[in-house]
Amino acid sequence: MRKISSRIFAFTAAAAVAAFFSATGCATAVDKTEVEQKANPVKELHAELQEKQAAEEEALKWYSYEEATVKARQEGKVIMVDFYAKWCHWCKELDKKTYTDRTVIDALKAGFIPVKVDAESGEKTVYEMQQVTMSELADKYEVRSYPAIWFIDKDGNKAKLLNGYLGPKEFLLYLNYIKAGSYKTMEFEEFVAKGGATN
Repeated sequence: MRKISSRIFAFTAAAAVAAFFSATGCATAVDKTEVEQKANPVKELHAELQEKQAAEEEALKWYSYEEATVKARQEGKVIMVDFYAKWCHWCKELDKKTYTDRTVIDALKAGFIPVKVDAESGEKTVYEMQQVTMSELADKYEVRSYPAIWFIDKDGNKAKLLNGYLGPKEFLLYLNYIKAGSYKTMEFEEFVAKGGATN
């Protein structure tokens, strides 16, 4: 009899507690879908960081002039030095349209070591065993207008100068022109006229 009373008491107590929470709104059932749809700051931050990391991996990596000279010898790649000025409109267009193009990025990653030089900067680098400013480096390369893009072979020899802006399609063709070594035997216009054929 005592056992039955205990069971009745336990059941009654449980029912009373459930009724209390139900009346106060604390016993509302949790909908899993509703929880998943609600903003989750930790999840959102994680997704944001992953997106940022993916964008950084996809973006073009720029090297310093000194890094590039060492890397070119190690990897046998052509150095591409983009001399720019902060006020230069067409330099900004290159950054915005050409250097963000997926095919251009892939081509540069595959065969070139890209360098950006603020041609009016007093920042120091090393050129032919001498410390020079970026402005002096631009003078060494006889930069007279912007953008001025010098292509330099792995041994440090000046290969070809591209003056001015090219859109992604034309720029990719110019990279092929340099990589193929066609600049040694013909002008870019001839290379284009031949359909971008290598010599």
